Amino acid sequence: MHGVSLDGGGLAATFPDVMVVLRQRTADAHRRLENALRITGPDLSVSHYRDVLVRMHGFYGALEPRLDVLLAGPGSPLPDWPSRRKLPLLRRDLRILGMPAAALAELPPPRVPAVADIAAAMGVAYVFEGATLGGRFIVEHVATTPVPVAATAFFGSYGAEAGRRWSQVRRALRDWTAGDQARVESAAATAAELFEALEAEYAR
Repeated sequence: MHGVSLDGGGLAATFPDVMVVLRQRTADAHRRLENALRITGPDLSVSHYRDVLVRMHGFYGALEPRLDVLLAGPGSPLPDWPSRRKLPLLRRDLRILGMPAAALAELPPPRVPAVADIAAAMGVAYVFEGATLGGRFIVEHVATTPVPVAATAFFGSYGAEAGRRWSQVRRALRDWTAGDQARVESAAATAAELFEALEAEYAR
């Protein structure tokens, strides 16, 4: 069932499932991003892997502080947000790969979506948290390459808990946007814009 029908005096308004909308709005850019990352090929090098993480750090560094403001407070639809932050993991991996935090701080920030409200923050969370599912397979692949397995904390952040924690995000998105088309649109538009920005960054 893709929507919820509310009957008010004979007039029915159907609200689509936010997860269906998010998938539809981001599918093409998501697929292009996966191709642009080039992280699952047999010739993955340490330098390319490090470059992927450096660019990813720019996005998380720009957006996680905004999510801290919008999702860490009372009434947050994702109250465990602080435990989901990935910046410390990215910095740990990059330190192992020879990239200290001071060098990261000198890099220009990427273009990212404006995150003006909680619905938009949940759109960012959809992108960031969804990445943890594919991360498990990246960790397995990295083990077959010259990249140090110790530098996979970011991609392997939740381990066996990845599926459960993703289910929590899906439930939070559905609860937060239920019956509110404006919230659905804000979350979907922000997620799509973020995927497009990531795609543009990695296609360079």
